[in-house]
Amino acid sequence: MEVKRVSIREAKKRIKNDPELSKMLVRSGWKEIALDLDGDGFADVSFSCEKAGRKIDTMAVDLNGSGEYNLYLHDFDGNGIPDTVIFMKEGSEEQAVVAFGGEVELGFINLGVRVANLLVAEDFLNKELGLSLADLAAYLKAHAVAMLAEIEKRENATGIDKVYYFLEDAQTYYLATVEGNQPRVRPFGTILLRDGKLYIQTGRVKAVSRQIAENPLVEICACQGGTWLRIAAELVEDDNHDAKVEMLEKMPALKAMYNADDANMQMFYLKDAKAVFSSFTAEPELIEF
Repeated sequence: MEVKRVSIREAKKRIKNDPELSKMLVRSGWKEIALDLDGDGFADVSFSCEKAGRKIDTMAVDLNGSGEYNLYLHDFDGNGIPDTVIFMKEGSEEQAVVAFGGEVELGFINLGVRVANLLVAEDFLNKELGLSLADLAAYLKAHAVAMLAEIEKRENATGIDKVYYFLEDAQTYYLATVEGNQPRVRPFGTILLRDGKLYIQTGRVKAVSRQIAENPLVEICACQGGTWLRIAAELVEDDNHDAKVEMLEKMPALKAMYNADDANMQMFYLKDAKAVFSSFTAEPELIEF
């Protein structure tokens, strides 16, 4: 079975865009992402790759909260199956290598939901380390599976959800308005999906706000990898207080400039939107919402 894996770069972007996951982030670099799942200040799990920026091929786990990893799963040939599974005894350099063959898939997205497959090694763990792999499964399922499920949800998104995740992952998109007969384009980063509506945010004192008031027909463009997204829509102002609060909570950096009771903070949602995903390798995909 082919396993779809993501790169360190892609995974970091998604984690940093999620407020809960970003709180767990202990460190991230070209080759590793480390997360503190239980809030004790130490990394409990890390995802890494042999070569910077490449697909994730290794997962390391701190099984017993010692602050050191003692379970490693490696998949160096990229086929989605660990070539080696290494267990380290706490306080010792002694290690045991167990080969699982096709029983386990390492894929960053798929591993979490297949933790149960590791139960074939429970006798070994109990005998050698005094650990229950059922406990490990429960531990990972309580934290890692939620993260992996979110990434899988993004990968399989359709409709307005697909548009939202693309803009969120791109981080920067470009909003085009018209001023008289002159097009105006600028980078934007605010994006929120709420009650089935896709929102952006700006300040009422800005020129873009005046341009939208005069002509609410706009276009948005964003690029990610080899795919680009263009959206033609009408912007409709929505003064809903809860929507403003949600945007500020999602993007806390905005709090330095806006608050939900500030008359300057302005929210718009996209109406009659036509979004087109394009690339050089696939037919255009139209999504309307």
